[in-house]
Amino acid sequence: MKTVDFLVFDVGGQRSERKKWIHCFENVNSIIFITAISEFDQVLFEDEATNRMLESMRLFESICNSRWFINTSMIVFLNKTDLFIEKIKRKTIKVCFNDYKGKENF
Repeated sequence: MKTVDFLVFDVGGQRSERKKWIHCFENVNSIIFITAISEFDQVLFEDEATNRMLESMRLFESICNSRWFINTSMIVFLNKTDLFIEKIKRKTIKVCFNDYKGKENF
């Protein structure tokens, strides 16, 4: 049976850390992007005016459009769904997506 080696990096999400790691991943096969769906109503530690979910979406977009990852497959995992399920019962998703027009009775 053929073995497959995985090299996994867990990089920090803070803005100040990004420039340190983005160029290190040239020629990678895949990126697994993990973000907490429960953070739709939270702000960044370093910038209290920026929503964490929107920042995560911007980061993912920049990674997808980066010259370093032209031939790289992207996988997205939304974690902390248990927290999201509880939180969405009490808070509106419009905190993050103000143009959302769907139901809100979860």
